[in-house]
Amino acid sequence: MSLMVSVSGVRGIVGPELNPLVIGDWIAAFSQILPAGPVVVGRDSRPSGEVLSLAVSSVFRALGREVLEVGIVPTPTVQLAVESWSAAGGIILSASHNPPAWNALKFVDTDGSFLSPDRFSALKRAYDARERGFVGAASFATGRDCHESALDLHESVVLKMVDVDRIRAAGISVTLETGHGAGGTLLPRLAAKLGLSLDGRHLEPNGNLPANPEPTAETLAGILPSVAAGTTMLLMVDPDADRLGMALPGTDVVGEEWTLPLVVRNRLTQTIGPVVTNLSTSTRVEEAARPMGAEVIRTPVGEAHVVAEMKLRRALIGGEGNGGVIDPRAHLGRDSAVGLALLAEAEATHSGGLRALASSFPPRFMVKEKIELTDNKFGDLETRFAALLGAPEDRRDGLRWSIAGGFVHLRASNTEPILRVVVETASAQESEDRIQALREQLGGR
Repeated sequence: MSLMVSVSGVRGIVGPELNPLVIGDWIAAFSQILPAGPVVVGRDSRPSGEVLSLAVSSVFRALGREVLEVGIVPTPTVQLAVESWSAAGGIILSASHNPPAWNALKFVDTDGSFLSPDRFSALKRAYDARERGFVGAASFATGRDCHESALDLHESVVLKMVDVDRIRAAGISVTLETGHGAGGTLLPRLAAKLGLSLDGRHLEPNGNLPANPEPTAETLAGILPSVAAGTTMLLMVDPDADRLGMALPGTDVVGEEWTLPLVVRNRLTQTIGPVVTNLSTSTRVEEAARPMGAEVIRTPVGEAHVVAEMKLRRALIGGEGNGGVIDPRAHLGRDSAVGLALLAEAEATHSGGLRALASSFPPRFMVKEKIELTDNKFGDLETRFAALLGAPEDRRDGLRWSIAGGFVHLRASNTEPILRVVVETASAQESEDRIQALREQLGGR
């Protein structure tokens, strides 16, 4: 296996694939495409992060750039710091949902968003050119510890977005699972400022990540039996805390695909504007927008694609179905702290709270699957599925078909060497039947 290089960053298994020598070449290339100025460096809690972040900072300083060290913080904290502190750019060391043996470089541009596809192409050209700009020892730059300043900034920006007094008066109780990831540095203190009654789980950011660190419906369902009676909502974040899955105890509302539609519907009750999401996100987003007369625009999967379209459309809100909420009032990046605050506001301000809001959506049942392909089968997928689904309506990111109550989407992952298959319909049985038919076509189980 080799490094996975895409608009989502550069990731791989630490040691054979991702190491200080590899990091040095990518950081030197990244510095070339940035304007003059300091850079922000942060990481999630996985054990390799300390050594690899030292490598990142050392290379930047040897290139003559001041480094603003924020340490273990959520990914969106780094993005917000880059934008608010007028930094030239930033690096986040986090492989998000990948196992602890993995890590990744995520590149933050001058405006606080991840590199756009065009900007990532420029980075790749600089990397391939192998031209480096190291300075003499007398010009090595300094580093500064900005950990608390970054967390204070993030907290203050989020609190300004919502009606804190109304949230505090609502008596909201939350169970929060951060899985020993970076979310433990910010979300508990934000919950306290919002007046939430918090049952925190694994808040220490020590990198002892769970076997499945993704905030999926399956993971959340496993936690629900331990949630105290009367709890308003269960929330879970991924290791770098840019994504937020949710569940409403005692209901069928469980999973990361619920976060964005609920936030979108509540936001559209405040003002109307375009909504942007990706091709794999639940059609609940359209159901959230349709009654309000708002347009939904879909993009290829990946935060960079969603953000680029949000900028173009001047979107009111956007995000991805993996639990990533993007609200331009904070910054142009997925943000679990924003998601937490907006869900709390929806609970406090909507008649009947989140439960009433969720009950207004029609049934949707989604199945997500990862399939390893052999014998180069990906190339002829369109032909093989024509009999089942007809011609795909969208080829921008793999193949996508619209069907009654949802869609079918097949695409190669940006972060793992697999094929991602997503099926959504209005019936649990139909979704299972369709995914089974796809498995059989792909030679799977």
